[in-house]
Amino acid sequence: MEETTPQQRLRFRTARRISWVIAGCAALSAGLLIAPLQNKETREAAALMLAEPELNTLPIQPTNVRWGFSLDAFKLFEYELQRGDILGTMLLEQGMTHEGVSQLILHSKDVFSLTSMRVGKMLNFLTRTPGDAPEYMVYEPSPYEYVLFQLTPPFAVQRIQRDVKTELAAASGMLETSFWQAMTDNGLNDVIADGLIDVLATQVDFYRQKQGDRFKVVYEKHIVEGREVGTGQILAAVYERDGEAFYAFFNPGQDKRVDYFDYEGRPARKAFLKAPVKYSRISSRYSQNRLHPVLGYHKAHYGTDYAAPYGTPIIAVSDGVVEEAGRKGGNGNYVKIRHDQTYETQYLHMRGFAKGIRRGAHVTQGQVIGYVGATGLATGPHVCFRFWRNGKQVDHLRLNLPNATPLTGEPLAAFQAKRDSFMLLLNDVQYRTREEIIQQNAETQLEAKIKP
Repeated sequence: MEETTPQQRLRFRTARRISWVIAGCAALSAGLLIAPLQNKETREAAALMLAEPELNTLPIQPTNVRWGFSLDAFKLFEYELQRGDILGTMLLEQGMTHEGVSQLILHSKDVFSLTSMRVGKMLNFLTRTPGDAPEYMVYEPSPYEYVLFQLTPPFAVQRIQRDVKTELAAASGMLETSFWQAMTDNGLNDVIADGLIDVLATQVDFYRQKQGDRFKVVYEKHIVEGREVGTGQILAAVYERDGEAFYAFFNPGQDKRVDYFDYEGRPARKAFLKAPVKYSRISSRYSQNRLHPVLGYHKAHYGTDYAAPYGTPIIAVSDGVVEEAGRKGGNGNYVKIRHDQTYETQYLHMRGFAKGIRRGAHVTQGQVIGYVGATGLATGPHVCFRFWRNGKQVDHLRLNLPNATPLTGEPLAAFQAKRDSFMLLLNDVQYRTREEIIQQNAETQLEAKIKP
C-alpha cells in the first residue's frame, strides 16, 4: 500500500476521543522559551530570504502573506477541528516526538490555554515542502488575534494581536414588523441590537414594540487586514416613538457604569433596569388575581414573568448585596438582592447560579447572577422577577424609579459639545423602508454583475 504523508493522515483521520490533553508529560526546563521570530516584520523578512531568488533581481515584498509568512515560500494545509480530536496525537502523527510535544505544552502554559481550542476552528500547518513535517501551526481564537506554534526546536509559542483599525459607521431602521426584523433588514448584528437595548432600555419599553417606531445608531466597526470583523462602541443612538425621541450619547467619565447620557445630560441608564433578562418576553404580569398555571386556582402573582430559553443569563437590575441565594419550595433556585434601604429584588426559578453569587456578595447593575430555568413551580423556562419597595411587593413596571445624578457645570458643557457633534452624524442618516432597502440591494447587486 502506498505510504501516506503526515498531512494525509491528519486530513482523513476521523474517530477520536474528545479531549485536549496533549500526550506526554511536560518536562520542566528553564530558559527554553526563545521566540525565533519575534514580530511580523521579522517573519516577513525571513520569508523573503527563504524564497528562491532569481539572478539579478532585488527582493520583492510578497503579496500572498498570512500570519507574517509568505505562502509562496511555505505550503499551507488546513484541518478543521472535529469532535474527538486529540491535539497531542495529531502532532505526533505530524512527525513531532513526545519530548517535542511536552516542550510545546511547557511553552504554551503562560501564553495560550490549549483546552480553549474549539470544534469547527481551523488548524493551519505551514511546511516548506509537501510531505515534510510542518514547522509551524497557527490557530486563530478570533479575528483579532492568532497563536503561532513553532513545531521544531526551540518550540516557541506566541500569541499575536492583529492591528485593528476603527472606523465610524451609521445605520437606521424602521419597525414595519418587529425590532429584530428592522435590525436584520439593515444588516445590523446582535451586538448592535444588544447595545441599543442596553443603552435605551430605561427610556424605551422594548417589550411594547410598535409599528412606525424607528431608530438611528452611530457606532464603531473594527477592520482587520481590510476586512470588517466586528463592532465596537455605540457612540450615539436615537429611538423615536409617537413623535417623541429618546437619545443616548456615549460620554465615559470616572464612573464607568454611568457612560451614556440623554439629550439633556441625564444618565441614560436609570438606577434600575426594566428587566432582568435580555431578548425575552413578558409571559405573565403582576396581578392580584391570576390563575396559577400549575396549582390551577386563582391567587395573587406579585411578580412579572419573563419567558426566555433555558440557560439565558439573568442580570441584576441594579447595584446591591445578595441577601439570599438558594433553593426554596415553589421558588426553586432564587436570588434576592438588597439595593438600598428602600428597594429589594428577587429572581426565581433559576437553572443555576453564576459564579460567586452567594449571600453577602456585592453585585453591579447588569452583572450575570444566574441562568433561566424552570425549578420550583414552573411550567416552562422563565424568571419570575419580584420587586420590593419599603418591604412591600409592587409592580415595578408602574413605578417611576429614581434617576442617577445628571451632569452639571463644566462636565455638562463638555458633554453638550460632544453631543452636538454626534447629532450631526445622526442627522446625516436617512430612514429607509424595507421596500427601499430591498430595491437598493437589488440595484447594488445588478451593478456588481455588469461592472467590468
